[in-house]
Amino acid sequence: MKADFGDADFPIGTFQNSPKSYHDGWCRSMKNKCRIRFQGPAMWVEGQGGIESSQYIRYRYDNDGDPFKFLNSSVDHYSYLTYKSLNGEIREALFIFTNEKAHRDFAKALIRWKKQIALPVPNYRYPNSQGPQDTHGRDKGLNPYENPPIKDWSIKTTGKGMKGNINCNSPVWKNRKVCQ
Repeated sequence: MKADFGDADFPIGTFQNSPKSYHDGWCRSMKNKCRIRFQGPAMWVEGQGGIESSQYIRYRYDNDGDPFKFLNSSVDHYSYLTYKSLNGEIREALFIFTNEKAHRDFAKALIRWKKQIALPVPNYRYPNSQGPQDTHGRDKGLNPYENPPIKDWSIKTTGKGMKGNINCNSPVWKNRKVCQ
């Protein structure tokens, strides 16, 4: 059923439990792949653990290489997040991105998460989308806005352990090794 703006309207409840997104980067060292998720007041690394926004203290950024050098593809982006652990210690986490766009998307998501802005952002698009159109399977069933909220941080959607979190009846996944 069409609503007030018809096709322009987001489905009701789309931004409930927001902001939410996921970002593939490296944790603390190069090649140590991890998926960082934001959902409501929580930020976590899949299969490991995370924090609530109330534990967040500060963010700082550094890079390795010259980001202004023409055609420089070897800039590494370092995102340091300082937080207070559950036992009261001040801790710091490091998230590394080698792709500038991936880092920029992570930084925008972190800002939205920190401010708990659940509203659509300009040029809104789902993760892994090239625009406001549907993802057409490019997100491999991981779009956080098309899936129920994640309640268990130990569930992984990368590599081993994925099968419990994906729909093997989906045309995107049914022929993949993980679903067989």
